[in-house]
Amino acid sequence: MSSTLLSLLLASSIVHPTIYPSSNSDVNNSVNDNNVINIYPKSSDAILTNPGIGFTELQRIVSNQPTNPFYEGAPVLSYPDTSTVYYRFYWDRLTTATNSQLNEKMLEDKIDNVLQIAASVNKKVVIRFMALRGKGDTIYDADVNKDSSGIPCWLVQELYGHGFNGTSCHLSDKEAVNMFKNPWFLYRAQEFLSALGKRYDHNKTLLRIDVGMVGTWGEWNLYGYASKNSASVGLDDNGYKIQNLKPYIDAVIKAFPYTPKVMSGTNKGDYLSYATQKGLGWRVDCLGDWNKAWNHMEDGYPTMIAHTTDASTNKYPDMLFNQRWKKAAVDFEICQGSLQDWYNINNPQHLTYNQVQKTFDFALNQHASLINAKSGAIPEEYQPLVKQFLNKLGYRYQLDHVEINNVVQNNHYLSIKSTWENLGVAPSYTNYPVTWRLRSANGNVVAYYTSKANIVNWLPADNDDNKSPTYIVNEKFKITNIPQGKYFLDVGLVEKNSHKAKISLAIDTKLTDDNGKYYVPDNRGQYQSENNKYNMASSSGKYATKDIKNKQLNHHSIYKLFVDNHSKQYIEQQNNIGRWNEITMINVI
Repeated sequence: MSSTLLSLLLASSIVHPTIYPSSNSDVNNSVNDNNVINIYPKSSDAILTNPGIGFTELQRIVSNQPTNPFYEGAPVLSYPDTSTVYYRFYWDRLTTATNSQLNEKMLEDKIDNVLQIAASVNKKVVIRFMALRGKGDTIYDADVNKDSSGIPCWLVQELYGHGFNGTSCHLSDKEAVNMFKNPWFLYRAQEFLSALGKRYDHNKTLLRIDVGMVGTWGEWNLYGYASKNSASVGLDDNGYKIQNLKPYIDAVIKAFPYTPKVMSGTNKGDYLSYATQKGLGWRVDCLGDWNKAWNHMEDGYPTMIAHTTDASTNKYPDMLFNQRWKKAAVDFEICQGSLQDWYNINNPQHLTYNQVQKTFDFALNQHASLINAKSGAIPEEYQPLVKQFLNKLGYRYQLDHVEINNVVQNNHYLSIKSTWENLGVAPSYTNYPVTWRLRSANGNVVAYYTSKANIVNWLPADNDDNKSPTYIVNEKFKITNIPQGKYFLDVGLVEKNSHKAKISLAIDTKLTDDNGKYYVPDNRGQYQSENNKYNMASSSGKYATKDIKNKQLNHHSIYKLFVDNHSKQYIEQQNNIGRWNEITMINVI
């Protein structure tokens, strides 16, 4: 740490952020009024690709790059830029058929590889662990028995006495439906989750865990396996009680104490409210289901939300359920394969333009942060709706006003009063400290100052009818051993314990990267790629030069990144996008 930075930090004094009326004109008395200037940064309506918000990728790292260095299939240019990738892993993909221990190579080839590649391009990962495949789902992984239902063969043998000696690993409907009540299955599941937690709980790239393990696709239902005579495929319709299910939620909480978690909800069952009372966020599938008979939008979701607080029918009612978004995330997954399916007039589940608008409004009213839109095409007609939606989804921090003394003597204080708003519908669930820096005309950063303000507490308006609260931060820091001259004052929201700005602000100013260099985006807000070809290592370890335009790989394929010139360039670009906003100049005398 430089002596300048050390003295700056030691001398800093902070007033914690508080909400003031917009007419508040409080000015630090130590500031000479003749030197005080007021800056009102121009607001921006650009879509911001920030950690933990927006559309997610599904089982791939990036969709919309014309020259995708990770070779995941044809580009989907209509899909927005993303900050988060969503992956699902069945139990049988992480252990061999004969050994109950997690398999090192399978973990490296699958989970480790995804985390490493996502981190290399500044993205986060959400993971769900699962135990039961959908009936008839194709198995792409060469490591998995082709008759597997999701759990490894050794566990089928332990539970049901078949799976070895020429017998099938496939579960019967009865075995699948009752498996999650089996105490031995629970014991093995707890072991499995505990081992995963020890390996991944502190991984900074892991954004959150989607609590799976129970039901088909880990989605807490028994679709495809429940008896034809069942009233539905719900767990409680097939003999499950909350006491059968609580241990699976507790096992994930115990295995991943430091990783945020979201719990799947259905229109029946007490387990969602049990989980939210323990600090978990929530997620649901089938956003955009408007089927005429029964649908999620008008029937399923309202019933589920009402049940979470209904003490007459719910053994674990959460009376604060509708406020839990302030501390834990809300995520959705769309119904159907893509928004293009919504648009298809020949599709029986076609959505009208008004239904698309109502779908997005519902997600915003629930204070959602992430939408799994399955990396699918988005019709041109929906793009204005998508832009409006993404500009509200999750958090959106705007710097409204900066009041500063722009002439400072060495060994005196630079005082900054900054006013902020969150124009989104949710907070950031991770603190990215507000940091100011001084930068010389040639781009050299001479000092940093990191505020104690915690943006996690910067909530948006409760609903669209309310104005966003205003958050005012008063702070000052001592200018020490900085040569006389003029310096740019930049602001960034940085990764904790670093000077790496991670959050793009909703203001329109000149941008610089972490090294103080100016950033000029292209018409997509991205750097231009110069090379259409790259090298890729297959799971067999063989390297080959490929052209994305001539070949596609199924997105379930497992790949390893080979850093050639093209992928190296892409990685560098994604990690040097400008996130420091130039605010004004100050004069050190």
